[in-house]
Amino acid sequence: MHVKFVWVGKTKNEPIRSLTADYLNRLRHLISCEVIEVPDVGKRRALRGESLLAAEAAEIEGQLEERSLVVLLDENGRQFGSADFAAWFESELNRGSREIVFVIGGPDGISQEISCRAQLKLSLGRMTWTHEMCRVLLLEQVYRAFGILRRIPYHK
Repeated sequence: MHVKFVWVGKTKNEPIRSLTADYLNRLRHLISCEVIEVPDVGKRRALRGESLLAAEAAEIEGQLEERSLVVLLDENGRQFGSADFAAWFESELNRGSREIVFVIGGPDGISQEISCRAQLKLSLGRMTWTHEMCRVLLLEQVYRAFGILRRIPYHK
């Protein structure tokens, strides 16, 4: 299985970028994975509203393969406990899923096209987090899930 994380824009906050790199490096010891930072097209062009979402969707769609299982971070999505999230990964491994792509949209949201493409909408909880913090939280939880599956004493 390959896990891909696709999000809009670069991580600008240095401490968050450092944590992101740390969890990504830890995760790479357990599974094949990568991070794709698609361009923040709103910074390059004066796009707003649906035009911006459509341009971001085109960038995100370019990172998805037809067989990719797409998981969209969404405040109204399904919430998991850590052990349940690990069990979800295990079920996907058993089903033969070859690639799981986690998508974090930009600050203006995500297009309906990408939302409809998602097989799972995932919530990190009811609290609001910055998009950059969501990156760290997601990577940590994926690392924790694979730690649980591999019986690494990280999760207590």
